[in-house]
Amino acid sequence: MLRRRFIQKTRLYSAITANNKINKLKRIEDIPTLKQFPIIGHSYLFFPGAKYQLERLTEAVEDISAKLGTIFKLNLGGTNLIVSTDADHTEALFRNEGKYPIRPAFPALLHYRRVNYGSVGVVPGNGEEWYKYRQGVMPLLKANLVRSYRQKHEEIADNFVEYIDKNMNRMLILEDVFTHLLKYTIEAISVVSPGHHFQCLSNYNNNNNNNNKEDIIDIITASIDFMDGLHRTFTGLPIWKYYKTVGYRKLETSHKTIHKIVEKHLKELDKDKPEIIQTTNSYMHSLFSNTSYNWNDKLMLSMETFLGGIDATATTIAVTLHYLAHNKDVQDLARSECIQDNTRLPYLRACVKESLRMCPTGGANSRVTIADTNIGGYLIPKHTLVLPFSSVTSNKPEYFDKPGVYRPERWLRDSNCNVHPFASLPFGFGARMCPGRRIAEQEIVVLLMKVSIVANILSLLLVSCITDMIGI
Repeated sequence: MLRRRFIQKTRLYSAITANNKINKLKRIEDIPTLKQFPIIGHSYLFFPGAKYQLERLTEAVEDISAKLGTIFKLNLGGTNLIVSTDADHTEALFRNEGKYPIRPAFPALLHYRRVNYGSVGVVPGNGEEWYKYRQGVMPLLKANLVRSYRQKHEEIADNFVEYIDKNMNRMLILEDVFTHLLKYTIEAISVVSPGHHFQCLSNYNNNNNNNNKEDIIDIITASIDFMDGLHRTFTGLPIWKYYKTVGYRKLETSHKTIHKIVEKHLKELDKDKPEIIQTTNSYMHSLFSNTSYNWNDKLMLSMETFLGGIDATATTIAVTLHYLAHNKDVQDLARSECIQDNTRLPYLRACVKESLRMCPTGGANSRVTIADTNIGGYLIPKHTLVLPFSSVTSNKPEYFDKPGVYRPERWLRDSNCNVHPFASLPFGFGARMCPGRRIAEQEIVVLLMKVSIVANILSLLLVSCITDMIGI
């Protein structure tokens, strides 16, 4: 009776608790793998000059999966992990993640924040510590809160349209699109967090706004360095524990820069009366009024919200512009919908979903199993790292008809496409889904709408520049 209550409470559907077929499951040792060597395991596959590159991990997983099947084992950096390209496997993993989903921490970031700030935020943590900070960003998923920023985002998008006109070259082409989009995403997320409107577009060249200009330059540089430092310290050997590597130094200096800028503006905002903040910035009001956080916690969560809304959002816009520019019929349909002033914009939203299906900003949504779990007929023990590669799954013909064809229609409600709910997860799933998803989607759709209305996207943007940036 106690065991039954425990199963109902945790809602775990593992091989042991759900169907008692443990004797029929294959062992983890039976999962296919490649030849490995002592100490280095499978790391040799990613050595300089080797067949695969860590920077193009999706292609590596796709190639290995073609040889070994939809589930296989790898040992990288001394860690044994299970890789899957099957949507059913992904579902089994996420249905068993529990209240405190565990994913690999960013150890360098976790160490740096604990030592220097005593507050770690949402991104690097796990367990009850993660859950505590997660509550602070949950308001970002409320539709009413997101809509409260719609007018400001439209104004910023209008400014970006004017900005395009001023920054096109003689051939009416906007070069270095991604850098320009970073300015838009910085400005768009800044009105949400930290609540200070960074004038990246309309006043960027205004000599009377030098402090703002310096902040913007520092933010752009720091946001790029932060992502690079995070990647280097996460994928490389943990040498940073003994001395400051290039990756760790980038992580440290970029973090200091963003933290200092956000703290300055958060202190200015904190001087306002609560009722003023409540009417002008719903998210910051929810953060300031949360009595379970100290000042460092609020500052860290505000910084994470700000930093998390820059790079990935700009990349998604760039990718969608790329596909729209190369698919004239789709672009015309999207533009027609925008001109009709349809605030819901289902087709344009479908374009964004299709862009993220074909070229997601992240490869895998990894989890550590919290119980023995049946994944693909194998008994995966507790505490095993599993990586479902949605970037591969979302481009497989088993789940999407003609996956190499850009077809936003497949995401419309009245379409006949039965999309597997776990075949494309660009924002993750469950409790650890990206909390800024709704804000990011609004920023993306609003800008695409404004750009689509005024001109043909193909004539405004240097397509080859976008193509080189996203590698497609």
